Amino acid sequence: MTLSDGMLLYHGSYTMVEEISLTMCSKGKDFGRGFYLTSSIEQAQSFIRTSLKKAKRLGNAPDSQTFGYITVFRYQESEGDQSIYRFDEANREWLWFISQNRREKLAEVLTGVVDPNINKSDIIIGKIANDTTNPVITAYLNGLYGDILSEAATDFAIKQLMPEHLIDQYCFLTEKAIKCLKFQEAVRYDI
Repeated sequence: MTLSDGMLLYHGSYTMVEEISLTMCSKGKDFGRGFYLTSSIEQAQSFIRTSLKKAKRLGNAPDSQTFGYITVFRYQESEGDQSIYRFDEANREWLWFISQNRREKLAEVLTGVVDPNINKSDIIIGKIANDTTNPVITAYLNGLYGDILSEAATDFAIKQLMPEHLIDQYCFLTEKAIKCLKFQEAVRYDI
């Protein structure tokens, strides 16, 4: 998973996003509160359905809405250095970091085992733990696979997540990082 100057990234949502506001971003996501994109148009399309269901539940979209958007952004490197943390694979640290962000209370035991520099990053890149992975992460954190710090329990949970099938995600966590994203277009998709 790379991030290079000029790269196109895609954001799937119930609405188009021309201006990014980190205050609109939800907590409890894989890599924390940030703006998420992917290099996969197909993955962005799958996010539309999830986003639309949530928007309807929260009253942000009418029940009759049957469409969403893929908003396309071009990444442009800035002159100032950005701190980028990359999970090259779905490994223990990846699972621990996602667990801390998704299930903060359950994952308190993981405090101190994850590299603290991750939280100082402007951008985090890694595999996505999509919504179908929530039951695995919850079972793991509840100790159903054994002690969550044990190699056996962690490796078992990762195998259940089938990382070879997971797509990439790019999380832009700071205003500095957001300034590197240039709106290209928004394309409507009916679902």
